[in-house]
Formats: sequence, structure tokens, C-alpha cells
Amino acid sequence: MKILCLHADGQNSEIFRSQLGLQDLSTEISFDFVNGPLNLSAKDTSAGYKFFDAEEPHDIRKANEWLAKKLGNDGPYDGVLSFSQGATLVSSFLLYRQWYDHDLPQPFKFAIFVCGSIPLIVLKNLGVPVSSKAEGVVAHAKLQIDRGLGPIAPHTKEARRALFNSDDCFGLNLNKIPLELKIRIPTVHVWGENDPLFPASVQLAGLCDPYLRKVHIHTGSHEVPREKKDQDELKILIEWCTQRATWPGQMQL
Repeated sequence: MKILCLHADGQNSEIFRSQLGLQDLSTEISFDFVNGPLNLSAKDTSAGYKFFDAEEPHDIRKANEWLAKKLGNDGPYDGVLSFSQGATLVSSFLLYRQWYDHDLPQPFKFAIFVCGSIPLIVLKNLGVPVSSKAEGVVAHAKLQIDRGLGPIAPHTKEARRALFNSDDCFGLNLNKIPLELKIRIPTVHVWGENDPLFPASVQLAGLCDPYLRKVHIHTGSHEVPREKKDQDELKILIEWCTQRATWPGQMQL
């Protein structure tokens, strides 16, 4: 079982590897940690990397092209484990591919998102109606993280209802989004209860098949879980994905 691992903006593959602490997982699972294509310091190869500059369709599609090339050269991969900007890349890649290249098989059998999101600009680019409420929720969340603050009270209050409300998932009406723009492979969603950007993670979870979805919320912020109990739970969820991906009848769209 081979899993591609994609880090956050400004990180590198070694930092992400050390944060996850997956050494004691099954030897039948291999992890390929890679650096993003954009080096933040051309003179220092140990510096941070990212997958795209701006959260705009042009930049994201360019990053999608890099990922497609990576899969072609080094794949196939059974699954993908991604954090923050890496997760944004994966979610957009899956949706663009399902919409524009629906004749191709799914690039992954499962996906694990840590502090994941789907840029609303990508949904709009794909013709999905995005309400002003959804845009306002994400804008407020980004402002909070820029200020070094936690989630705002209205978001925290709405969190549980939003995860299970297909009419209003933090402003997204999931019932108006076509099936072709839903992620229908097994997914895991991990975020911190103190992450101001958690509403974006809830929106991404809402776009995934609820019957093939697991959610784990830890006590941290916008970060890979640090506490041992949360890291142990992540390992259990990774193993759930690897097992679920091999079940007979696993849907490949």
C-alpha cells in the first residue's frame, strides 16, 4: 500500500514526516513524502516549499498539472495524506479531474485530509453556486488566523449542525452540488477544535460521501495533531482507509 504525502505551505517533506510520527504503522504501508514544486528559497534546499502561490484557479490548476505529472512518473498511489495547502491541492485535483476527465479512473483509492479545505473559488470556477454566507465564513476564518486568534464563537456554535446539514454547511448548499462534484472515495478529515479555519474543513467534509467518511477533531489548532492519543487515532484511521480501499465493490468513478 503506497501513500503520497503532501505538506503545508512553507513546510517540506522532512518536517511533515517528523510531525506525523508514523514509524510504527504496518510495514505493508509505504509513505512517499515529497516537496512542493515551489521553493521559498532557491539558495537553501532545506527551506520551505509550497504547491501554489495564490488561491486562484490559474495557480491551483498549475499545481494540479504538477500533481498529475507526479502521479504519472511515480505512481500509482493507493492513497494520499495531505496537510493544509497540500490538502487544498488534493481536493481541487479530485474535483477538477472528476468534472473534466471523468473518463479517467480515480487517482487515489482514499484520501486523508489534515486541516483540509476546498477553495470556494474552485467551486465557483466549476459552476457551483457559492453563497455570500459561505464566502463570509471563510473570509472571517482567514482573518482570525492572520491575527493569530482562534475560531469565532458563531462558527464554534454552528460546527456540529453544519457538518450534518446538507442545506447549509457553513453557507454551502450541498444539495445543489452535482454528484460529479462530490468526493466519493473513502476520506478521513482531521482538524483542531481551536483552528479558526475549521469551517473550511467542515465544508470539505460535506463534499465527501458521508457513508465513506471519518472525522477526528483534536484539541489543537491549525496543525498536525501533537498529542499521542490523537496521533494513535490518526494511525487507526489510516489503517481504516487502507482496509476500506480493498473491500470488494469499492466504487471507482
